Amino acid sequence: MVDWCAAIRLIVACSTAIQSAGEGTDAELETLLEFLGHEDVLVAYAAKEELRKVLIRGRIVTGNIIVKVLCAPLSTAWKRGVSGFRFQLLRQFVKMRDSGESEIDDSEDRGNEEEDNPAENSYVQELLKNLQQMETVVRSVFIPAGCQTMTAPHSVQCEALVFMSDFVKRLHDLDIAGRSQLELIELMMTLMNDVFVTMNYSSQPTFVSCAVLGLLGDFQELMKSWNHHTRADGENNPEVVYSKWLEWCLVWLLQSSCTSTALQFLNDEESLNTASHEAFVAKTSPYPFLQQWLLYLSRMGVAFIEISLTQKVSSDWEMLQVPGQTAVSWTQQKVPSRQQLFMVLAEQDDTMVEVLNGLTRMAVLVDGTDSILTSLFSSFIEHMTTEYDPDLLFADLVDTLGQDHLVLLDLLISNETQMLEYLMRYLRRLSTHWNTSQRKLQTEQRLEGVMSVLIRLRLEIDRLVAADLFPYSAGPLTRRLLAVEQLYEESDDEDAEQL
Repeated sequence: MVDWCAAIRLIVACSTAIQSAGEGTDAELETLLEFLGHEDVLVAYAAKEELRKVLIRGRIVTGNIIVKVLCAPLSTAWKRGVSGFRFQLLRQFVKMRDSGESEIDDSEDRGNEEEDNPAENSYVQELLKNLQQMETVVRSVFIPAGCQTMTAPHSVQCEALVFMSDFVKRLHDLDIAGRSQLELIELMMTLMNDVFVTMNYSSQPTFVSCAVLGLLGDFQELMKSWNHHTRADGENNPEVVYSKWLEWCLVWLLQSSCTSTALQFLNDEESLNTASHEAFVAKTSPYPFLQQWLLYLSRMGVAFIEISLTQKVSSDWEMLQVPGQTAVSWTQQKVPSRQQLFMVLAEQDDTMVEVLNGLTRMAVLVDGTDSILTSLFSSFIEHMTTEYDPDLLFADLVDTLGQDHLVLLDLLISNETQMLEYLMRYLRRLSTHWNTSQRKLQTEQRLEGVMSVLIRLRLEIDRLVAADLFPYSAGPLTRRLLAVEQLYEESDDEDAEQL
């Protein structure tokens, strides 16, 4: 066996030969790829880094060869954690357009990277041509093939899922042919049926479960984008395909142990009484998993109602088929309460705001539904309009932020959260349903606290705008805040007259 010093010298020599010669370096390339799976983690890491340098040098043909080799089915089992380096390298292929992702210290390498930017999409296109091989290699990480009996280490499983997520995100920016779209959907459905449904979410590390939910959430966003921007043709109706995907996702939520595990965590008082920042680093901590699960549920809820309404008004309407188990009352299923929601999400601002935005959007969509949709999903809508009432959710958020308008302002200014979109959506709904919302918040004795924060927020925004310190045009936001403030003052005047 070659010792690690000699192996690293050989790796560097092969990399230098490839970068110097370009073509006709198949032997050196095969050597680097062989060392990528070396049992010594330092040797495997060195091989990955040298392959990355080859990639940055801009040898497009060489890069495509690497993609083909990495996506080819493996002849050996995934036995070691170093196997994850293959997926790390694939992620760097996917991120080639982002110079920061592939930078190394050598300035010459950075120059070559910029020079080859026009061809950056060729790596992703090559992956699209090898979707069948990609499915085989990703599936083999979770399901042993042939006579193999060992699955890959959990770290490798996580790397495979994160690579798939990065690949899916990258496709948002590209014009993908309809055939490639269908092949990728088939790949995801295969993984859903063969891998994600059968996973034991209660026993595997939560970082693997988070990666599964992250991948499904990212693919959900991609499918939504395709549904909006892809024209139907004779062989491909994006709305039908999108509906079918949502059906698969609902089946997964009901049949896999993911939802039951999440509900078990939520109703485990001992685990939820542990501060999330203390438990976050543990691989069995429920908090990251629960945050991702709640985020995925909110995205699914919005997509589910949107596609149902879209199909309702289409000429060839066919209601989205939902498994019979959804008829069971949501309250009987112990869906998380508002208190549980904020207990889990409070320390993850971006996730918390996106979940609240999704729940509010669902309520807005439900406001416009007719009796058909309401009757079909009565238990779901009933829970949405009571436990997840947008007014009470916003009041809970205000309390979670300590009724501090400056914290709310920080979230508005940040480009890492959806707070602006969420606040605008809530203020619009609050204005439209002012009388109902006012009575509800007064009954809960929370109207004064909410309005105090909104008024102070508007005054602070006005001050920053006057000093030219607000980062974007605040006109639409301040107009919404003023409209709500005016409704509040008018209601106070009416109360005073009655007295």
